[in-house]
Amino acid sequence: MSESSATTGAGAVRTDDGAGLGRRDLMRAGLGAAAATGVTAAATPAAAQAYGEWMSDVSNYEATVDYTGQESVTVAVGAGENGVLFDPPAILVDPGTTVTWEWTGEGGQHNVVHQPEGEDGDPAFESELKEEADATFEQTFEEETAFRYYCDPHRAAGMKAVVAVGSTDDELVDPDPSGGPLTTSDLLVLAAAAGLGVALVIAVVAAADSPGGGRSA
Repeated sequence: MSESSATTGAGAVRTDDGAGLGRRDLMRAGLGAAAATGVTAAATPAAAQAYGEWMSDVSNYEATVDYTGQESVTVAVGAGENGVLFDPPAILVDPGTTVTWEWTGEGGQHNVVHQPEGEDGDPAFESELKEEADATFEQTFEEETAFRYYCDPHRAAGMKAVVAVGSTDDELVDPDPSGGPLTTSDLLVLAAAAGLGVALVIAVVAAADSPGGGRSA
């Protein structure tokens, strides 16, 4: 079942299926293990500052995914281990891009609600509460600005996101279905989540970077 919004508003994110475990998969697994053991990863400096700290409590936020040049983008609603995340949570799109939010069927009922600037502003878009998998909500974005949005039932759990239209001051990353290779920073986060020592992680990174270590150039 699909739903479209006629108003002009914000953007959304595309998710693609990729083979194997990539950077995003492993990061989620590591952070999920941390949550299961009571270890909480601190927000990155970018997450603490980007979009007026809107993303500071969004656990799967790393940077803004650059989807410029694409006419349509899709974002998952109900992502993550508990089904209470948007994925990707931050994207950059061109004016005129149509964004489709697609429900995963996980995490209970969700909606997509624009957070207007100022207390008296009206949302530029708002979907109905949906729960069934493959339900959708569409929005075409024309205005060049950053549109913050959230899921009303799970806002306190950090189910928030942003669509930047035209430009953003945030760090940009290219879309990658598999999430890309793990970086040293990623490994350090995973180590902290698992309670491993920094020295061990450095040794693993050094081995991976050595000839025959398996890391591609």
